[in-house]
Amino acid sequence: MPDLSEFLTPRLRLRPFRPEDLSFIQRYALREYFWKFLPLEPQTPEGVKSFLERRLADVWGHGSYCCAVELIDASHLIGTVRVAVTDAKHRGGDVGFALNDEFSGKGYMTEAVSRILQIGFEELGLNRIWATADVSNTASWRLMERVGMQREGLLRQDKLMRGAWRDSYLYSILNSDT
Repeated sequence: MPDLSEFLTPRLRLRPFRPEDLSFIQRYALREYFWKFLPLEPQTPEGVKSFLERRLADVWGHGSYCCAVELIDASHLIGTVRVAVTDAKHRGGDVGFALNDEFSGKGYMTEAVSRILQIGFEELGLNRIWATADVSNTASWRLMERVGMQREGLLRQDKLMRGAWRDSYLYSILNSDT
C-alpha cells in the first residue's frame, strides 16, 4: 500500500488527526444536530476527547482511512470522513462522515465523500462501499445520492436510539459505478 500522508481535493485536505483538532471537533460534536441521528448518547467534552484519542491511535491506511477534513484556505478541521474495509474476502467496506454545520451548504462534504470513495476503491481495493442514514436525516442520504450511491432498501428498526427504534436507509456504490 502506498505511503500516503494526506489526500487533496480542490478545496480540502483529508489528513490524519492531530491533537490540536480537539477544539474544532468539539465545535460541532457537542451540538444536538450532530448526534441526533446517530446511535450515540449526547456528546460530552470528555467523550469527544476520547474519540480524538482513538483517532490519534489509528494506523493510517491499514484497512481504513479515518480523516480530518481540513479546509485548505482555513487550515483547520471542519469535519471528518472515513472509509474502512469491513469484509476483506469480499472487498466490502463502509463510509461515514460528519461536518460542522457552520460549513454546510457549500459542497465541502460532497467533495470529501467523493474523494474518500475514490480512496476506498483505489487504495483499499474495495469493490462495494455501503453506508446507512436515519430516514429522517435527509441531508445525509441526499449527499449519498449526490456522490452516486444508490438506495438499496429500508432497514426497519435497525437502531435503538435513546429508547426509540429508528429506521435507516441502506446505500451503496460499486467500483464499476464510478
